[in-house]
Amino acid sequence: MKRFLSLILVAIMVLGMIPAASAETVQEALAAAAKMTNEELYAKAKEEAKAGAQMKFYSTTSFAEKAAANFMTVYPELALVYNEIDDAETYTILGNTIGSGVKDTADMGLTQNGPDLQTYLLDEELAYTYFPEALKDVVDEKNQNPAIVTYINSLLIYHNGNGSVGVNNIWQLTEAEWKDKVFFKNPTNETVNINFLIMLTSPEWNAKLEAAYQARYGKAWEKGEFDTCALQFIDAFLKNVNYTYTSASKMAAGIASGAAGNMGLFVFSKLRKVDEADRGNLTVLQLENKVEGFSGFMYPIYATVFKDTDCPYTCALFINYLLSEEGFAGPKSWNSSQGYYSPNKTIAKPEDIQDEAYDYWTDCLVFEDLEYINEHFVDVYEFIATRVG
Repeated sequence: MKRFLSLILVAIMVLGMIPAASAETVQEALAAAAKMTNEELYAKAKEEAKAGAQMKFYSTTSFAEKAAANFMTVYPELALVYNEIDDAETYTILGNTIGSGVKDTADMGLTQNGPDLQTYLLDEELAYTYFPEALKDVVDEKNQNPAIVTYINSLLIYHNGNGSVGVNNIWQLTEAEWKDKVFFKNPTNETVNINFLIMLTSPEWNAKLEAAYQARYGKAWEKGEFDTCALQFIDAFLKNVNYTYTSASKMAAGIASGAAGNMGLFVFSKLRKVDEADRGNLTVLQLENKVEGFSGFMYPIYATVFKDTDCPYTCALFINYLLSEEGFAGPKSWNSSQGYYSPNKTIAKPEDIQDEAYDYWTDCLVFEDLEYINEHFVDVYEFIATRVG
C-alpha cells in the first residue's frame, strides 16, 4: 500500500513538471470569434482588457481614428490606440516588428496594397484573416478573405473654370493637348497607383482599352511597337502626366486653386481637404458624362490581425464594428465623406453627399486583383518605371 501511494506521489510530481496545455492560439481565437455574437465578443474582449491588453492598430486611412473613438463610446471598457502609417513604409515596418518580440507592437492593421499584404504578412503567417459568419450573406465572398472594411476610389477630376473639358474617352488624355495637364502621383512611390496601371494590362482591361481606342479613332487597334493596347496606352498616358504633386491632398487643393482645364487622377475623398471657396471649381469627369475606357480606379482597405496580439477578441469585435452600419456610417465616419464605400451591401451612401453608390462605380473603375498583380508585377513595373518622368 505504501509503495502504491509512493508511486502516485511520484506520478503527481512528474505531471506537475509537464507544461500545462498550451493557451488558445490567435488563429483558434479568431475562428471562435467568427461564430460569436457581438455581446459574446465584448465579454471576451473585456477579459483581455482586464488582463492588461490594450488594442493597438495601424491604419493607412485617417478616418479609422474617428471609427476607433466611436467604437470606444459603444464599448467603453475597451481601449484602442490608433497609429497612422504611410503606405510606402507599411510592410517594411510591420514585417520587421510583428513576431520580433518588440514590446507594444501593433495587434492589427487596416492597410492597402493587397498584393504586398499577401506576400509579406499573410504568406509569412505574420498576419491572419478574420471575417464574422453573421455578415457572410451581406458581403460578397471576394471581400471576405482578407476582410475588406472599405473601398476608396481615385477619380479623374478637373478644374471647370473654362467650362467642360469635353473628355468622354480615356484615350483623349494621351493626346498632345493634354501634355503636362494631367496630374498623377508618381506610381513608383504609390503602390495603389502602380497596381492600377498593372491591372490595365489584364485581359479584361486590355479589351476595354481596345474598344475605347476604336470608339475614339474609328479603327481597330493594331499591334506595332507595343505588344498590347494597354501597354501603348500606359506609355502615352505617362508621357503626358505631370508629377508636380506628391500627395492626393495637395493635388486636390492645387488643381482647385490652379489653372482652368487641368485634370487630376486622385483620391475622391480628398475633396474634403479643399478650401470651400475653391471646391466649386472641381468637376468629377464620370459624373459629368460616361467615359469610354475608365474614369479612375478603386482600391480596398484590408483588416488583418497580427500573430502576436494578446487581444484577438477585441480585434475581431472592432472588425465587426467597422463592417456594420453603426461603425461605417457613424458620426464623422467613412460614410460621411465622398469616396468611401462599404462592402456591406446593406449600407447606402447618404443622400446629401454628392456621390454615387458602390455599384455605380464598379462598371467604370479599375479594381485590384491580388493574383494578377502578383503574377505580373515585375515585368509591368519595369515597363512603367522606365516611363515615369
